[in-house]
Amino acid sequence: MTNPTAYDYLRLVLEQEFLGVYLRYINLGILHYELTNIQELCAPLLTGLDEDDRFLRYEVIGTIADYLQEE
Repeated sequence: MTNPTAYDYLRLVLEQEFLGVYLRYINLGILHYELTNIQELCAPLLTGLDEDDRFLRYEVIGTIADYLQEE
């Protein structure tokens, strides 16, 4: 993947790490809405997005997990 947008990156992480939630959001028709909320929370992390940075991925996974806990 070259030059992913933050939205695309977050979609990919959500799909790979939280597949059940990802599929539920698709079925409910709220995937875009939820990804937009997650993107707002992750905005500080995604400055200068480097998709190969595993520590960034861990931070994003943690932020998504926190977001899902609050649901």
